[in-house]
Amino acid sequence: MMIRKVPDNFKRIYSKEDIAYCVYKMAGEIRHWVLETHEKEGQQVLAICVLRGGVFFFADLLKEIPYTVEPSFCRAMSYSSKDNSQDSEFRLVVEPADMNGRHVLLIDDICDSGKTLKNLHEYALQNGAKEVRTAVLIHRNHDDSVYKPQYIGFEYDGPEWFAGYGMEDKNHNSNFPEVYIIEGESVEMHLD
Repeated sequence: MMIRKVPDNFKRIYSKEDIAYCVYKMAGEIRHWVLETHEKEGQQVLAICVLRGGVFFFADLLKEIPYTVEPSFCRAMSYSSKDNSQDSEFRLVVEPADMNGRHVLLIDDICDSGKTLKNLHEYALQNGAKEVRTAVLIHRNHDDSVYKPQYIGFEYDGPEWFAGYGMEDKNHNSNFPEVYIIEGESVEMHLD
């Protein structure tokens, strides 16, 4: 059995089981919209993963939706991995996908300020999307948020930085299967 080395200042807040149940429940909500899109429009929902953070959640969520969806990817950068802070500049690279007349589901690990998802939502509409919905694992509640996703796994009120399940600590620990908050300063981990 593999033993994962978790930094001492990481506190687990969502276990693998918590996440699996959340994903299963959310897929149950989304499947009705996906089926309706198939039946009424004769098309698949276009599911767009916000890389890199959303990749684990995206894969797990799509596997739980019992109807076909078309996967696609984009890269939206608004965080600095150097110091776990938000950049002032937003950059977007979207994999070519025909959004015209499509129902689009944006999937990300977290909605923090909401700026990333707001920009992607507007981008999809400008590129002809008929409807845009969003799904996130974690929605951070705070007063200056500019966007609220339709599908939310966990609501979180504090300012702590997350790591694990796609969320990173200065480009480290994103592959952990659980979600942690970092207590105190981020600690550089050296591999032996």
